Amino acid sequence: MKVLLLHNTSHDVAALEEALSRVGDEVRSIGANALTMLREIEAWPPDLILIAADDPTRDMIEQICVASAGRERPIVMFTEADDALAMKSLVKAGVSAYVVAGCAPNRLRPVIDVALERFAHEQSQHLQILAAEKKTHDERLISRAKVRLARDGLDEAAAYAQLRKVAMQRRCTIAEVAADLLGA
Repeated sequence: MKVLLLHNTSHDVAALEEALSRVGDEVRSIGANALTMLREIEAWPPDLILIAADDPTRDMIEQICVASAGRERPIVMFTEADDALAMKSLVKAGVSAYVVAGCAPNRLRPVIDVALERFAHEQSQHLQILAAEKKTHDERLISRAKVRLARDGLDEAAAYAQLRKVAMQRRCTIAEVAADLLGA
């Protein structure tokens, strides 16, 4: 796994790097800098971002929120700052694990494993929500198209049959035919 270790801490960063490398992770370790964080993530896209920061700055928190907006990878944060407001905003932004009071190398792997599971679970839920939203949207389009066809004298069953027939001819979905009919 590719792990980007962003650090701004008094803890032993070399020990963290060693603990990650020992289990086969490919590690890139850089000083946490709010101004270059996104550039580093784009230059070397990691599977996981691990942040070790004694006291994350407001700029760093904003950049973490931007970096996690696409929810493409889990983010784990170890910090010494017991700041409830920062924790809430980071978790809301998509940080998978927020650990206060130390980033001991022996605690690293269990925290990462839990963060990976939580991230996978949240991604699954997110995809289910998107699928449900699309289904609802498609059903609304189809209903509106049936109403439009009903104005031309078709009953609901005939209108649906017409949409289905056109979809089969075009080799597309009924929702796509409905969208075309409605000009959406």
